[in-house]
Amino acid sequence: MDLINAVIDEPSSGIMLDRHVDLRDEVRWVVARMEGIKKRRLVMLTAEVDGVIKGNCDVTREGWKKSHRSILGIVLAKDIRGKGIGEALMRRTIDLAEKRLQGLEYIDLSVLGYNERAKSLYSKLGFVKVARIPDAIKEDGKYVDEVLMTRAVPRRKR
Repeated sequence: MDLINAVIDEPSSGIMLDRHVDLRDEVRWVVARMEGIKKRRLVMLTAEVDGVIKGNCDVTREGWKKSHRSILGIVLAKDIRGKGIGEALMRRTIDLAEKRLQGLEYIDLSVLGYNERAKSLYSKLGFVKVARIPDAIKEDGKYVDEVLMTRAVPRRKR
């Protein structure tokens, strides 16, 4: 909750949430994550520094006719960005998703059009841009494009 609220307070934060979360929101989020992990529909890793949560990355399987796809989300505290922690967190989370989420074929994500640093990292990790949605997001009173990216999951050899 503290991590998310701190990121929300940043100008042009890049996060899709537009309001602070409270304890009730946090409890619902944690319960849903735990249920997803238990049902093997989600994997999640957290970065912690001196007992303080500084980052989170998850891959969540889509449902129904899109159950072969998943969505990746990542958030990092400002003070740990640019140090390779986000890349390591994503690599480990993707690896875990590819092992635990049986039948997964694609990992998708979306990023705000201005976030060149994130787009560069995602490309480095094998994500390719598949679409740009003009004015999809309204952040700080300005319209921002949303860039959709995807990464195929390598097929396992039998």
